[in-house]
Amino acid sequence: MTRYSLVTIALAASAFAAGPVDAVREAALGWRQGAVKQDKAALSRFLSDELVYAHGGGKTQSKAEYIADVTNGSPHYEAFTDRGTKVRLYGHTAVLTGLVEVKPAKGESYQVHTLEVYIEKDGHWQLAQKESVRVKP
Repeated sequence: MTRYSLVTIALAASAFAAGPVDAVREAALGWRQGAVKQDKAALSRFLSDELVYAHGGGKTQSKAEYIADVTNGSPHYEAFTDRGTKVRLYGHTAVLTGLVEVKPAKGESYQVHTLEVYIEKDGHWQLAQKESVRVKP
């Protein structure tokens, strides 16, 4: 067997070894990076069409409203850092909970306790519901 074949097999095996919990974490990272980079394509991929996004201050947004808001040309976020998030699976639904440190483009960083519901659709995990509450560090 050639070295190329071995590398290809190893990469394919590692892709299949990643379970649904890793795929949910990838979706969480994907939409957050999309928000930081103002990447409409990434946000469209990782956010469900049925998204209800409830911010810590009480404002709620649909997928279209959230994407329009975070890609309006003015950066909203510099970074998101997970702290102790956990993922629980329920078939094609997953619940992610934990703390996230939010570094806005302007102002001080803050922490939120997040509750995120992901759904698996056509083999991809997407954020369908997000609720967050600001907490003191």
